[in-house]
Amino acid sequence: PLGWFITTALALHNVPEGLAVALVLVPRGVPVFSASVWGLLSSLPQPLMAVPAFLLVDQFLPLLPVGLGFAAGAMAWVALMDLIPEALTDCPRRIVLITSAVSAALMALVQVLLH
Repeated sequence: PLGWFITTALALHNVPEGLAVALVLVPRGVPVFSASVWGLLSSLPQPLMAVPAFLLVDQFLPLLPVGLGFAAGAMAWVALMDLIPEALTDCPRRIVLITSAVSAALMALVQVLLH
């Protein structure tokens, strides 16, 4: 069940990611079909590397907490230094605060429910 949940979450995450790639290309004159193909290809490394990563995860298990820590730190850095300041220029401070608090609470709830 958890594997299917993670697979579905990653697949759904790739849709807006590919769309973001395509939406940048179309205004620059790339045909819609070609931009769609590039958007699709931008997500191709993930499933291709999933099997080798799965097979090698046991070899790197001692390093996994360090890698996850770096990934969490990178995400926190992007949120605090880029996303929140940009949101504060576009939205009222109260909305940014409420949205950030609700998002953090939902992430904590999901973590509790998965354990």
